Amino acid sequence: MQKKLLICFLTLMIVLFSKAQFTDNFSDGDFTNNPTWVGGTADWIVNPTFQLQSNNTIANSTYYLSTPSSLATTAQWEFFCKESFNPSSANFIDVFVVSSSSDITQATTTGYFVRMGGTDDEISLFRKDNGTITKIIDGTNGILNSSNNDMKIKVVRDAANQWSLSRDLNATGFFTEGAVTDASYLTAAFFGILVKQSTASFFQKHFIDDITAGPFVPDLLPPVIQALTATSATTLDVLFNEPVDILSSQLVTNYLVDNGIGSPLTAVRDVANTSLVHLTFATAFPNRVNLVLIVNGVKDLAGNAIVNGTGTFSYFIPLQYDIVIDELMADPTPLVALPDIEWIELRNTTAFNIDLLGWRVGKPTGQSGPMPSYILKPDSFVIVCTSSAVTSMSVYGATISVTSFPSLSNTGDLLYLRSPQGTVIHSVNYTDDWYQNELKKDGGWTLEMMDIHNPCSGITNWKASVDVKGGTPGKKNSTDGINADQTSPKLLRAYATDSVNIVLVFDESLDSIAASIATNYSISDGIGTPVTA
Repeated sequence: MQKKLLICFLTLMIVLFSKAQFTDNFSDGDFTNNPTWVGGTADWIVNPTFQLQSNNTIANSTYYLSTPSSLATTAQWEFFCKESFNPSSANFIDVFVVSSSSDITQATTTGYFVRMGGTDDEISLFRKDNGTITKIIDGTNGILNSSNNDMKIKVVRDAANQWSLSRDLNATGFFTEGAVTDASYLTAAFFGILVKQSTASFFQKHFIDDITAGPFVPDLLPPVIQALTATSATTLDVLFNEPVDILSSQLVTNYLVDNGIGSPLTAVRDVANTSLVHLTFATAFPNRVNLVLIVNGVKDLAGNAIVNGTGTFSYFIPLQYDIVIDELMADPTPLVALPDIEWIELRNTTAFNIDLLGWRVGKPTGQSGPMPSYILKPDSFVIVCTSSAVTSMSVYGATISVTSFPSLSNTGDLLYLRSPQGTVIHSVNYTDDWYQNELKKDGGWTLEMMDIHNPCSGITNWKASVDVKGGTPGKKNSTDGINADQTSPKLLRAYATDSVNIVLVFDESLDSIAASIATNYSISDGIGTPVTA
């Protein structure tokens, strides 16, 4: 009898526990089952990318969806939210993690909710008390002052009824907006989503996805070094995988760099991103040398301390051909199998990580805006294009955009890649003869570099892609191979333009550094070495 009672009790606990927690990523294509959402069902759709999207086209309206959830204490809620608009006091999203009833619009409904938007363009936690709302965690003002906001939100309520609100805005890492103790409501019946919108400018621009609600599991893991970036010869940014405690993260003796560099002079946790620490050293980092940072004693917000955490970084001043333009789509039509988009592909030829922040691509008529921060790893690729083309090209590999991406002429152009220091690292002066195929030069096929270690041989090292898609964006070129230049350049002719200047014409492109060394040239009859080359 006791065994039967125990089984019944365990079965009941499993049923109650399963009803308390839930997940929904809308991958089933609807919101009517597993779990079932109720409310303004005509105001929502599941879009082709399997996200819950607003579908209400009525001005000055408020609408909602909710689903049963009894999770209220010692709990954790996470969800993705996107607002494709700049929010305001009349345009925002409320997500109720705890609600007393299914109709979260009613004044009598009580509970807790996260508001994304509002007058202060912030992410904050509110409590609702029979028609009165009280802000209990006041988020950072102005962080949503943008026309496009992608957010991951995390709300935690521990066993002591301490609430914490964290957000990862546009994939910059989680930041804790604050914490508060509140035990006003200890039970829940529903989880809900509410949208308030004004004009047509905000219609169908609200997205929710990846909802998880479950019991809170205390953090017992220490922070981990996620990325190291040398921002100058004496400064290093340390990005952890979670927010870190301000006192331990700013203790300089918790950091040590090998190769005689030592501990930093200062350590400052970033104001906006509490997972990021800025270190400043007295000794400069050697150029193009891999260094190791050792971190001890830095704690996360739960008090877990990192022990012998290590990471590798280097201070890197790029040299010629460290990154090359190794593929380009100048004439995408008629289409073969790639999108109708112009783009170039960059490849890292070094053994170092290279941050593309501030790099530019251009041609004689002008250059692009600076590239965003993106770590291009050794022997890896990145596609560069306009911002409107990123979605289409990112399915093929890592893709970044620049403003004023140069238009690529079908018949030929001179393209260059410039480092943040202003140095031209690689240039390509292509023509449509480089396809070496009369059919493919008419469009739909990319030009591919065959041997990245022979980057300035022109037509002898480039030809049309042989991939069935018409190109190989984001991966090794279909024509990749050894194509070494074994022949020295030949001087074809020389002529004087005036009494002190001579032009030399060679049979192939020259290395710009070697060609500009004046002592490499000498003229007979006592003229000697030129002043400049």
